[in-house]
Amino acid sequence: MTWRDIAHKDINDAGRSKSIWLLVGILLALSLGYAYAHQYLGEETFVGFVNGLAGVIALVLPLLAVMLGYKAIVHERTSGSLLLSLSLPHNRRDLALGTFVGRSVVLLVPTLVALVLAGGLGAILYGTEGIARYPWFLFATVLFGLSFVGIAVGLSMSTTRDRWITFGALGGYLLLVNFWGLLHTMTLVILHRFDTAVLLPQNLPEWSYLYRLLEPGQAYYRLLELGFDGQRASLYVRESAPFYVDWWMAVLLLVLWTVVPMLLGYRRFSSGDL
Repeated sequence: MTWRDIAHKDINDAGRSKSIWLLVGILLALSLGYAYAHQYLGEETFVGFVNGLAGVIALVLPLLAVMLGYKAIVHERTSGSLLLSLSLPHNRRDLALGTFVGRSVVLLVPTLVALVLAGGLGAILYGTEGIARYPWFLFATVLFGLSFVGIAVGLSMSTTRDRWITFGALGGYLLLVNFWGLLHTMTLVILHRFDTAVLLPQNLPEWSYLYRLLEPGQAYYRLLELGFDGQRASLYVRESAPFYVDWWMAVLLLVLWTVVPMLLGYRRFSSGDL
């Protein structure tokens, strides 16, 4: 068996899971619900709708990715089923890669279906100006979702202690989704001896732009800035911003958030006891 077989099995198991169908329902309800509600919440244009929908996705998709992935491997290790799996002709690398691919498909297929349907409703309600760039929004969302699947599966490989896995998943979500901006602000204030003037746009040091962009959500918004000219990532397109916070850096950072946690988790998994 190969990683493809493991991924296929993971997808089939997910298809029989009630929790996955709940996930599909949540994504459809949020995406279509926002598509309708946007007329009361923001500018009634298709671009405005996409920018608003991106804010919803940036909060919800990481949580769903973490829930899908953070116990993907540790559960099999603690239950003993992993020993049976690895007695078949595939190794730990196949298991890690197959699990990542399987969980990614389980997360992203319903996400893309929900967003395509929401985009269709948005076009009906708000017009089609800007709809040609909608595939870019879908591409950015895929990269964003993959980054959190990588983080979650990497965490799942890192230890067999269920409590540490749970705390790590919760802490990682809160830090990367809710508190990175606060950490960025506190770092600047402390390094500049509590001079809050450094927080003004014209006074930001160049390195702080990249520090802020390290947050996956900021990298996601930076990609969308290229296609939709929203306000969520305007920091990176002002004249004072360094050249290395362009859209390509956002792609690179999301790829690194996907790959590095997987490599770190696999390093511990490959040398640890089952």
